[in-house]
Amino acid sequence: MCGVCGVIRASGTGTADRSLVTTVNARQHHRGPDDAVQWYGEQAVLGQTRLAVIDLSEGGRQPFVSADASVVVVFNGEIYNHDELRRRYRLAVADRCDGAVLPELWQRLGTAMFAQLRGMYAIAVHDVRARTVTLARDPFGVKPLYWTRTTDGAIAFASEPRPLLPLVPRPRLDPEGVHNYLMYGAVGRDRSPFREITSVPANGWVQWDAATTRTDGTVSAGLLEALPPASLQQLRDEFVRSVSLHLVSDVPVALLLSSGLDSAALAWACAELGTDLTCVTVDLGGGVSEAAGAGRVAARFGHRHEIVSTSPDTSIVERFFAAMQKPSIDGLNTFLVSRAIASLGVKVALSGLGGDELLGGYQSFRALRYLPLLRAADTVSLTSLLAKLYGRRNHKAAHLLGANGPRDAAGLGDLYRRVFLDDQVGALVPWAPRGEAAPPSSDTSAQTLSRVELTSYLGGTLLPDTDAHSMTWSVEMRVPFVDVPFARTALAVAPRRGVGKRRFAEAVGDPELRAITRRKKQGFTLPMDDWMRTGPLASWVQAARSPDAPVRALLRGDAVDRVLHGWDGGHLRWSRAWSIVALDGWLRSVGMDVAEIELPVATAYRKRIALD
Repeated sequence: MCGVCGVIRASGTGTADRSLVTTVNARQHHRGPDDAVQWYGEQAVLGQTRLAVIDLSEGGRQPFVSADASVVVVFNGEIYNHDELRRRYRLAVADRCDGAVLPELWQRLGTAMFAQLRGMYAIAVHDVRARTVTLARDPFGVKPLYWTRTTDGAIAFASEPRPLLPLVPRPRLDPEGVHNYLMYGAVGRDRSPFREITSVPANGWVQWDAATTRTDGTVSAGLLEALPPASLQQLRDEFVRSVSLHLVSDVPVALLLSSGLDSAALAWACAELGTDLTCVTVDLGGGVSEAAGAGRVAARFGHRHEIVSTSPDTSIVERFFAAMQKPSIDGLNTFLVSRAIASLGVKVALSGLGGDELLGGYQSFRALRYLPLLRAADTVSLTSLLAKLYGRRNHKAAHLLGANGPRDAAGLGDLYRRVFLDDQVGALVPWAPRGEAAPPSSDTSAQTLSRVELTSYLGGTLLPDTDAHSMTWSVEMRVPFVDVPFARTALAVAPRRGVGKRRFAEAVGDPELRAITRRKKQGFTLPMDDWMRTGPLASWVQAARSPDAPVRALLRGDAVDRVLHGWDGGHLRWSRAWSIVALDGWLRSVGMDVAEIELPVATAYRKRIALD
């Protein structure tokens, strides 16, 4: 794991480019505190900061260069099947490091190489003879990569967008990103928050030639399509195989263990593979603790168990916002967990991320069964019934039962990820772009809902937040569920109704896992409402109330007040108020106000207010 960066220039690189790469490397030091390197040639300067995990010797030091020095590679992530690739393609590579196979593999396959890689990665390949530089990301987008064009025509790229900001004279917020954030609590899967900084798409590659003309391509076409039927036994086997690959490391690997099924399944698989590892459970103190349930799981499978108590203070919250690469309402949990893991001296940890998306662990999957009823029901009567059962506060459920509510799997997934509905977003940002809604379909399958969750919530929120907030503590978070062969198998076992957590536990066959599925799902939740009212987040809430708060230059101040006052009175959930506060905290942390960012739509909005 590491941070990568570089500069691509048609007219030839110089000392200024080397200095720039040195600076960006320094801004990404937290991603790789073990080493920092630089390579420079006529067309490109490449940089990398290293978190040494596989092959701790000089053989694991980047960049990786082909024997004839015609291909130079820097990369971030892990290639789990590198040994298999060595055998299959008979690669004459002496170094043990996973990335060492990439230069020769590129010489054999070119961009087709990326589809052969099993792992999480963000790769930069400089082909000296072809005079090209290619950037690529893994199929699910576990590892990020961003690029921008400088004022003098060069291309600069980095693992994080914020280190690129000094290269943009007057950065502007992306209006669609702001709109997405208000709807879903994140700017989107393949988006940067800035108009001048672009994300390399997940499952995609971008290439520049000698004239810095760009070509785009796909890593693996039809990634989760045309799936052959699969059995529960195949799912079990693929899961164990994925975990075995994710355990490959030359430093100790820990497991982030909660009381839920996904991390318990990882603990089971590690025991099946004969791996004794340390399980880490984070205890926030007060409220509901997962320590007891996690302890039972660790004892059941013979693993060591560490309970780390942690809670944020004002200075830590400030660091949280500084680590936030894109505005997000999520991520504080990962930030605190990664801090706890790092306090134990751990560099690598396994996470159960992705299990809910693939195994139907979210409430939206349970709601699928009611879609056929809703398609034929009297929505007026249903809405009235809902109000009596749940009260008016449950706006999502009310919308689900309303005449314009979703009636297919994709629409249901969209609704369950909403922070604000369309009319509420319009009240906050009257300039918000309004796209046309997708036409409804008759598809109510769990497979489709899983695809929506994998793309929107996992890809747009969880993976970006996990990378940003684990790497700020120099921790490599590995996600065995987010593995292409496992994901394809999980989606193929029961396309209509989904695998489900209980069937997955039955496939594993351990009584402890089956017992977990019979208990109410708990999850790792933070006491956000309390923290925002009287705890470490209260000062940030007050900052967002200030008349000169950056968020008020971006959104309508009266609408911001309505959201915060609604939460004050208990009429709105904390997540809506936090979305305002988190956006304000992020704007402050990047050191700009909206006027400096030159958001055209904000300027237009100000003119509208003046006219009113």
